[in-house]
Amino acid sequence: MLRKFRRILLFSDFSRSDLKAVQPQIMEDNRRFCMIWAAVNNLFWIYCLIMTVINPKYHMCRAIYILAFVVCTICFFLSVYAASKHPGLIRAIAIIMDESLLLAGVFIARYLAPQTIVVFASVLIVPVIFITDTFSTFLMLLINIIVFTQVGSRTMEPETYKWVLANLCIFSVVGVLIGHFVNKARFERYIFAESKAELAETEARYAHYDQLTELQNRRAYEETIEQLAKQLPAGCCVVAVDINGLKETNDTLGHHAGDELIIGTAKCLCRSFTGTDRIYRTGGDEFTVIITDEEYDVDAALRRLKRYCADWKGELIHGFSISAGVASAKEFDNMDAILKVADQRMYESKREYYENSSKDRRRR
Repeated sequence: MLRKFRRILLFSDFSRSDLKAVQPQIMEDNRRFCMIWAAVNNLFWIYCLIMTVINPKYHMCRAIYILAFVVCTICFFLSVYAASKHPGLIRAIAIIMDESLLLAGVFIARYLAPQTIVVFASVLIVPVIFITDTFSTFLMLLINIIVFTQVGSRTMEPETYKWVLANLCIFSVVGVLIGHFVNKARFERYIFAESKAELAETEARYAHYDQLTELQNRRAYEETIEQLAKQLPAGCCVVAVDINGLKETNDTLGHHAGDELIIGTAKCLCRSFTGTDRIYRTGGDEFTVIITDEEYDVDAALRRLKRYCADWKGELIHGFSISAGVASAKEFDNMDAILKVADQRMYESKREYYENSSKDRRRR
């Protein structure tokens, strides 16, 4: 029973990670609402102050109106500036404003009982509108009742006090129930939106990234080539890379070793070509690096790559080699020619590798 009650009050049906993920959005929405609430209340207090000039019966409440206006103004600026940097303050600001309205209503009721309905309505409605768990709404309304009984019994006429207290209790119960269902729906909507956003981000990532190496994939590569072909940068350079002996590794050690070889190449590429994020896995054992910085030392990066590959130590693979070909905008004035020549030079490097190692190139 207690567990069920706790689940209702604290929305424990939702996981802590889900609630934590949407907390910044909820706090920001509450901050904006608190700011609007303070501004609307200030309009009401300004109206009341104007009435003190027009209607003599309002004169007795002028000090209360001024004090309430000052408190709401302070809360407004705290919502705008302080709470934007420290979101946790918004609950304290809301409580201060709610209690100040309650006290203002109690003291105004001594002189203008019918006019306090607007103030008490705000005190009851606002805690329900804030996006929070049911326990927090219940606690805020309970504080209102306790404050009212302590202050109202000493300042209000007995009949007015009893009438207001009865209505405060009834509407607080109704408010807690309404707040529970409304806020639970809000939390669900926020969490669903957060999950949907994460899913969209994941799908977008998988659409442009290779799952095995976490490098950008062929689709991302083709989109980049299309963009660069429209306006070829003067420093554009393409490095085509191919793993030597991947087929032989798969045949002798298995595909797990082949995957390790591919992953190892990707890591060596990232270590070697620092300062660029345009590294792509364009095929099974084929990679492409695109550089647009004219000052980039590609030769030094290639030397690092070959050294890192030779020194690589994995679970099944200890050292391997790659073939590479380079072409740039310094040689050719269009992207198609650069890609074609980089590919040709990579295959020439691969042919030399097999000739020098006396291996059958057909087994690559």
